[in-house]
Amino acid sequence: TNKRNTQTHKHTKTNKMPSLTPQERRRETTEAAVHDGLINGAMVLVPAMGGLMLAMKNQKFLQGTNWQSRTALVIMPALFTFAWTAETKMHSMMQNMANEQEHANMVVEHYHNNSNNKTITNKIGETDETERKLMDLYRQSVQESGVRIIQGDKLGVHHRIANFWQENPFKMLAIAAVPSVGLIFYGRSGAKHLQLSHKILQTRVIGQFAVISLMLGLMGFKEYMDRNGTFITQVEADRRVQRIEVARADFLARLEQAKRLQKEQHDILIHATAHKKNMLKNTTTTNNNNNNN
Repeated sequence: TNKRNTQTHKHTKTNKMPSLTPQERRRETTEAAVHDGLINGAMVLVPAMGGLMLAMKNQKFLQGTNWQSRTALVIMPALFTFAWTAETKMHSMMQNMANEQEHANMVVEHYHNNSNNKTITNKIGETDETERKLMDLYRQSVQESGVRIIQGDKLGVHHRIANFWQENPFKMLAIAAVPSVGLIFYGRSGAKHLQLSHKILQTRVIGQFAVISLMLGLMGFKEYMDRNGTFITQVEADRRVQRIEVARADFLARLEQAKRLQKEQHDILIHATAHKKNMLKNTTTTNNNNNNN
């Protein structure tokens, strides 16, 4: 009964895990790229519309443009941002998947080549104890791959912000620096005794100090995240373990195929050698008979 309950628990846990098929990974990558592109496109679209509304108050702008060019001034920056950020996100996710697959292959080859683990990894049909040891080794390798595992299937808001911060430090700098410089200029604009050139000069000096301070703080936090690891959920960690299991199955299948091919080549070589010996023996016997005659 306990064995059946354990198998049922494992089966239920496996069903909750995301699929590792190429189609599922492609769908996941596409959805994440489109989502990131839409968010960044919307962030550019809003200020572009605001800039157009301000420009519409200028009579020269109204006389020099038509509705097609005005529409393009709003839409094209957003479309460019959408395409660029979606492509960047897709490339980043594909690189991450390639790194995860490489890590899985390295873990499998390491444990297979290690003399202490040969008896574990050379067998295809493992016992429950061997399977448990393998799972522990795989989980340990995932934990030591530069990640911090959070229990559950979803990350908290602060975890997602920290991961975004680590992956996109310059975006965070732009998000923090542009409003800061704008607020500094807005504060200087209230000084009536200053000319516009002096306001711009003071904004540049104070803004430069603010941007450098922000950059130091942002890069310091990024360094902290790089040292301690990215946040991932327990579900993602289990999926990486499952990916290592799939890589191990492929690795053992390749080993079996290589052994089978090696055996076939060995049999062919033995057959060819025996055939050659028989031919030499027959040739020698024929020559002896001819000499006797």
